[in-house]
Amino acid sequence: MELRHLKYVVATARNGSFSAASLELNVQQPIVSKRVRELEDELGIPLFDRSTAGARLTPIGEEFIPIAQRILDDVRRLVEHTRASREGKRGQIALGFYKSLSAGDLPVSIHRFQSQYPEIRLELVEAPFTDLIAGIHSGRLDAAIILGDVGRCSTLNCMALRPENLVVALPTTHPLAEKPFVYWSDLKGEQFLISYHDPGPDILNILLSKLAAPSDRPLISCSCLSRESILSLVGAGEGISLQCESATGMTSLGVTFRPVHDGNGATWLGYVACWHPDNKNPVLTTLLDTLRPQA
Repeated sequence: MELRHLKYVVATARNGSFSAASLELNVQQPIVSKRVRELEDELGIPLFDRSTAGARLTPIGEEFIPIAQRILDDVRRLVEHTRASREGKRGQIALGFYKSLSAGDLPVSIHRFQSQYPEIRLELVEAPFTDLIAGIHSGRLDAAIILGDVGRCSTLNCMALRPENLVVALPTTHPLAEKPFVYWSDLKGEQFLISYHDPGPDILNILLSKLAAPSDRPLISCSCLSRESILSLVGAGEGISLQCESATGMTSLGVTFRPVHDGNGATWLGYVACWHPDNKNPVLTTLLDTLRPQA
């Protein structure tokens, strides 16, 4: 017994004749008759009563057809699932990212991904930079989103994502809060609050590159506080803080956010998605296509 035998029998039962089944299956009518007869010979019992009016199921044929249909449906689903897995439309994937990215564009992209591919199980992992990179090399993570450019991790494949503005968080009563944006030179002499948690170290490097000089170093206080705790200190007047644009929705902490500009315009923070060159997970391509910036 082969699947084609079941297919011909079910089509004949559905159409009530061999000729109509042959039209549905786009084969010659004698082929349908032959395959049905082969199956009946193997079973040792007729499934159809044949007449000039067509082919009518016997009582045993009536019992046989639902089971045959379930088998065909199961095989069809198996083929569809296997094809979907090969094409990266089902399966599982682990994506790492900084906690600071839990707001902004990333949740929107994740929601779109999960809506489009409900058969993919997406595991999200918040971790610092070193843990994200180690997770990719160990295979625990399929991909990670980090701050930087495509050359930051030379051993990994990288894809540039949509950048964000760098903003400064100010107390609402700060004089600079009245401006639509601030220049780096406006921030000289300010007390900066920076977190050791990512992307704090990257932002610290940007701060030093913009304001540090041999005889003039910015006032910087680094701590292991979360972004929320640092912004609370800013709201209390303890200093100011440089943040990713995704933080600008946190206005309930008594802070105001303003873009930071230099002579060329806004200061941008680049993000990349990175993954190991040997990663063969088909779902990875699907995820990257979703994360890829739209033209």
